[in-house]
Amino acid sequence: MFFNQKVENPMLCGAIEAFKADRNDQKRMQVVEEILKAYFLCPCTVSERPVLDENGEPVLPDGCEISPKMIQDKEGRPLLLAFTNEQQMEKWQEQRTVRDIVYPFATCFLEYANFMLQQQEDGSYGPAQGFVIDPYGDNYVVDRDMVANMLVRLQMRSEAKEKK
Repeated sequence: MFFNQKVENPMLCGAIEAFKADRNDQKRMQVVEEILKAYFLCPCTVSERPVLDENGEPVLPDGCEISPKMIQDKEGRPLLLAFTNEQQMEKWQEQRTVRDIVYPFATCFLEYANFMLQQQEDGSYGPAQGFVIDPYGDNYVVDRDMVANMLVRLQMRSEAKEKK
């Protein structure tokens, strides 16, 4: 996760739009490929406010705890938020009823997977059942099963590269 970074994903947004217009396997795979390459804005609360570094840039103090925000889908499943750009995150901000302070973190697919699939002390997984890309825009849900399949795909690619 990277604090205070700009994020833009025109290729992913275009792939999602193309998939929604013509739902076929090829277009779905293009969306998956773009998700694997993308960074998203993940809104989080932090245990300590950012401070300014020597260059006047905001940074988080050492030991600061970061908690990603979630929303529930129509079935009540908790989903992490993934925004393709600042404008999409602003749409969510406008709809919020809770006005706690959130900060955007640039977050990649593997970090979302880690949030969802990290085992707790009791052996269960974290509460997130997936993540939703632009919930007040494209509203593209990547559920836990899809994340697991994408991780298998990445593992297979990694193993294929090692064999070369």
